[in-house]
Order: sequence, then C-alpha cells, then structure tokens
Amino acid sequence: MKFRKKGKFEPETTAAATGDAETSVKKSDRGQWGNQAEFILSCLGYAMGLGNVWKFPYTCFSNGGGAYLIPYVIVLTFIGIPTFFLELIMGQYSGKGAVQVWCLAPFFKGVGMGSLLISGMINIFYTMLLAYCLYYFAMCFQKNLPWDTCQHSYNTPACFNQREAKPCHDVEGIWYNNTCYNTTTLEPERTEELKNLTQNLVASSQEYFVRGVLEQSDGIDQPNGIKMELALCLLGMWILCFFCILKGIESSGKIVYFTTTFPYVVLTILLIRGALLDGSLIGIKFYLTPDWKRLGDAKVWGDAAGQIFFALSVGAGGLLTYSSYSPFYSNIYRTALFVAIANACTDWYAGFVVFSALGYMAKAQNTAVKDVATSGSGLAFVVYPQVLATLPVPQLWSAMFFFMLILLGLDSLNAGVEALITSTVDKWTLLRPYKTLVALGWCILFYLLGLPMCTRAGFYWLDLVSYYSSGWTLVIIGIIEVVVFAWVYGAKKVMAHVKEMTGNRLYPHWWFVWTFITPLFLLAVLIFNLVYFKPLLWNKVEPPTWATALGWCMTLAPLAIIIIVGIYVTIRTYMKPDPSPVKRNCGQRFAQLFKPNSDWMPAYEAKELEEKVARAAYRSKSEQDETQSQDDAISTITRVNGKIDGEYDEDKARQNGNASVRLEAKGENGHAVAGYGDNHYQHNGIASSTGNPVSYENSAYEKDL
Repeated sequence: MKFRKKGKFEPETTAAATGDAETSVKKSDRGQWGNQAEFILSCLGYAMGLGNVWKFPYTCFSNGGGAYLIPYVIVLTFIGIPTFFLELIMGQYSGKGAVQVWCLAPFFKGVGMGSLLISGMINIFYTMLLAYCLYYFAMCFQKNLPWDTCQHSYNTPACFNQREAKPCHDVEGIWYNNTCYNTTTLEPERTEELKNLTQNLVASSQEYFVRGVLEQSDGIDQPNGIKMELALCLLGMWILCFFCILKGIESSGKIVYFTTTFPYVVLTILLIRGALLDGSLIGIKFYLTPDWKRLGDAKVWGDAAGQIFFALSVGAGGLLTYSSYSPFYSNIYRTALFVAIANACTDWYAGFVVFSALGYMAKAQNTAVKDVATSGSGLAFVVYPQVLATLPVPQLWSAMFFFMLILLGLDSLNAGVEALITSTVDKWTLLRPYKTLVALGWCILFYLLGLPMCTRAGFYWLDLVSYYSSGWTLVIIGIIEVVVFAWVYGAKKVMAHVKEMTGNRLYPHWWFVWTFITPLFLLAVLIFNLVYFKPLLWNKVEPPTWATALGWCMTLAPLAIIIIVGIYVTIRTYMKPDPSPVKRNCGQRFAQLFKPNSDWMPAYEAKELEEKVARAAYRSKSEQDETQSQDDAISTITRVNGKIDGEYDEDKARQNGNASVRLEAKGENGHAVAGYGDNHYQHNGIASSTGNPVSYENSAYEKDL
C-alpha cells in the first residue's frame, strides 16, 4: 500500500480488486451447462434407466405385444411429452430448482419438497440395485462364472444347471442333486419320485442370486448382520456417484458424453450377438406379435401410462433441476421432443435385445418364451446372466451387460442427487462455494440409509421401499404440477415464456393439451393405480404389520409435506404485517399465495440481480477493510503530560509499500508529533484533551491506489 502527497482518499479500483469482485460474483453464480449437448445428454441419461432394459420388454409382451405400441404412443403424446416439456420450460425460464420454482405459487411450495423426498427414497433403493450390478460385474472376472454351476456349498438338491445336466440328458438320464440317474436301472417307483422332484428345479443363477449374493433370510425382521461385500459395493457406487457430481453439472455434464452414449453401443453389440443365436427370431416374434383384443383392457392403458410417466422421470425434481441450468435462450422445445422420443425408442430397442436372448434360451430348454420371460431384478440377475453363461467367452458378454446397467443407472442416480444438492444451495446460497462438501454430505447420508439393504434381509427392505415410495404418489405430484402450471399460473403464460426463450410461438393445441387432456389422462392413471393397487406380498405372504405401516408412511409422507407446508405458508402470511400499501382483507392475502411472489422472474434477471448483490457485498466488505486499515495505521494516540504520543504499527502501515506517515497533532499544552520512516508527510488534526483518538480532516496525503 503506497501513500502519495496531496489529494484525497479514493475508493479502491485496481485491476486486482476488480478481479476479486469478479471472483466473488463467480462464486455466487449457479453455473450453466457447457453446451446444449451436455443438457440433452443429461436429460436423456436421466430418463433412460434400468427400467428401459428390465421392465419395458416384459410389460410390452404381457400387454399385447405389437398392439401395445398403440396405447404407448397415444400416452406418450398426451401425457409423457406434455408433462416432460412443461417441467423443462418452467425450470429453464426461472433458473430455479425443484423447490424454489414454486415461488410462482408459494402455497404449493410443499410440492417441490415432496418430490425431493420421493427422489431421495428412490436414490436409496436405486443405488442398492446398482450395487448388485457392481457385485456381478466384479464376479465376471473369474475363470468360471459363479452363477453357472451348482457346485457351491449353499446350493440345494433342487439346483439345476443346463450345462452340467446336458451330458446326463444326452443319455436320457434324470439329473438331480448333481447326480445323473440312469432310468433303465432304477425301480419304477424311484424313477417316478425323481421325475416329481425335477418338476420344482431351481436355476443355478436363481440360487446364486438369492443364496450366494443376498444370503437372504426368512423375513424382513431377520437381518442377520450386514454382508460386507454388498456394503463395499454400495460404498463403491456412492463414491462413483460423488466423483461424477463433484463439481455439480460442470463434472456430470462432461461424464454424460460417455455414460449416456456407451450403453447404446453395448445394446447394439448384444443385439447383433443375440440375433445370431439359434431361436432368436422366436423371441422377437413373441415380443412383437399383436394381440388386438388386449386394447380393450384398461390395464393395458394403465400400464402404458405408468411406463411412460415413470420412464421419463416426471415429478421427481430432476428435470426441473437440470433445465434450471440451461441457458435462457436454448431451444427447449426441440430438447423436450428429442429426449422424450429417444427414450421411447430406447425402450423398444432394448426389447429386441432382451427377447432375442430369451428366444434362444427357450429353444435350448425346449420350452415356451413366456415360461422364461420375466421382468425386474429377475431378468437382470437371474435370466439374462443364465443366457450369457451359455455363450462363448461368457465373461466378456456378462461384463459388458452389467457395465451397461451400471452406466444406465448412474445417470439417473446423478440427477436424483443433483436435484437435492441444487435445492440445498439455492436455499442457502452461502453454501454454493462449498457445493462439493454438500454433495459429500448427501452421499454419506444416503449410504448410511442404504446399509439396512446390505443385511441378509436387505432385499425385503429394497422391495418395500421401491414398492411404496414411487407409485401413485408420484402421479399425484404430476397432476398438481400440471394443474398449477396450466391453471393457476396460466398455460398462456407458459406459452409466452417459450416464445420469449426460443423466439417461436407454440401451436394453440398445447394450451388445450396442458389445460384439459393431460390432467384428465393423469387423473385416469391415478384412478387406475388406486383401483388395481395390491398390498406387497413376499412369496404370497404379507409382510409384518409394522413393515406394511412403514411402507404406507413412505407413500403418504410426500402428500403430508404438501399439506403441512401449505398450512404453514398460510399461517405465516397472516402473522406477518401486510407489506402492501393497499389494505387487503384475509381473502385477498390468501389469494396472493397462488400468485408469483417477488422471487419469480426470468432466469437472466435473477442472474443479473445476484451479480449486483454479490458486487455490492464485495464493495461493502472492501470499504470496511479500508476503514480498518486506516484505523490500524495509527493504533493509539494518548495524552501524556500535555503531549500526544503516536504509536505506529510498521506491518500494518507498510502493507504493500515502504511509505510512512508523519502525524502532527495540536495538544492542550503543546505539539505532539508521531512519525515513522524516512518520508515525512504532515497531517493537521486536533488532539482530544481526554486522550481519545485524534479527529482529522483535510489530510495532506492520500493512499495511492
């Protein structure tokens, strides 16, 4: 810090200071996607998931095969794309996350909290599924795949492996309990007994999953300790997730170039390999053969709506979060259409991959495709590994399959966690520079909450959470979103926002779809889910009462949050003084809760406001620092025997230079001089007779900035 003669003290305006101010602004910035491709791939990765591979194909063939395409496309048009598009619009326009976006109608702020609660519960069980995939992926690097044999200590006499039984079947023997029985030498009674026993054989891959991987206990109330291998795999998935979201969208936006595109490469490779298998066409024909009579079944339409709604991840907060980081003038219309259609095509594409392999397996076992087809974890961890084990170099194909599942699930997991992180730092903006620590905190919390799923009763916990956490409650949140955005806020305003962001006017049919068709379709889906809802059963046995009660608590908790927060916001409004200059009655104040508050504005205006606030805060801090520096330059001035002695702190005075100050003050009984260094500059001031600090004016020096 330098001093120079004459002039006056001026505020700091150096380039270094300007750089510091910009750094302060940058720390307060939410950030944006690096480019449009990152946003599109992230949304596509979020929409794609495990359900594309292990749920849709089974849902398709069980609901009429090729005929299922008709309700699927209709529901995609009137439910999937409109709700998906609506969330992307509101997120991009406001630049706010899943909770803060509800400042457009503060009474419904609990909707955002409820959606994040659902997202959190999904994160817990979804990561456990990925931990299973990681476990299987690690097991692929063995000489012999562990699920392709019945030679383990945990295998039962009913364990059956096609490869091991083939030599026995070739000589028309009976294979049971790893033993080949020659029917020509057995007594008729023993032969009949063995034939009856072979009616209830269990595949080696099934026993490996249940007895080897899960070591499953007899019930949810029998945890029998944590299985460390699963706990480590769960930890590995959360570590992987943390490094993906380490810097928010800055890091996850780069990773999606690989995690979103590579699964398509693997699917294509598996499809080509599956199409070359004997019997693949049988499976594909079974997959696509239409059953037109099923179109009159309400369940088919309900399943189509459920598949579309959940496949696009609407209502869970991730889409609002991702779109809030999109540049304001991005073409959100094109993005919404591309992602929604690409996700639907991925569903159908994955069906060919799955059923080509199932057709091969059905022919090999001389059975019908419907007898080997299944969905969910049964397909991923039992049936498909069994198919892959019969191929040449099974380790390679199995590793590719489970690696693909990990990538498919990882993008969805990243989005779910990012929604929570964004809402946290948007609420407490001081945490934005520490976003990495916030991400770490959420990952640690979710890992601890997932540990019960690593016990021997873990699969019961996983099934319980997945069954009750994201069913018709998510549909209710979807209905509220559409009604609030289209009716309370106004579909015409939404269309105007699209015009402002893209420069293109939407066709009028969008107003009609958002206002009437989509809410009615969603209401029909809700009614369908409630009518056909069945309590969870494990092996046709109901869970303990406390487990069912806990499940219903998970279902009703998001709805309770919506109601409680609405009541809280209403009470808080009435308790606060009315800020309006015009006196309003209670009804008018309550109606204001359904209108945008002062925080609702276009994203670019919010960003400009945040930058101004950040710069103002920096200037205020700089002025305080300068005042402190001046006060520190002369630490004390006291009156002793009529003279004023000044003490000078060299470190504080010199700072960035070797300049010094000479202070001359007039005391009651004479003059006192305080000086330092070689260069002397005069400062005229009047010393207080009480010994208080000297007051001065019209300095003859000024700080050189």
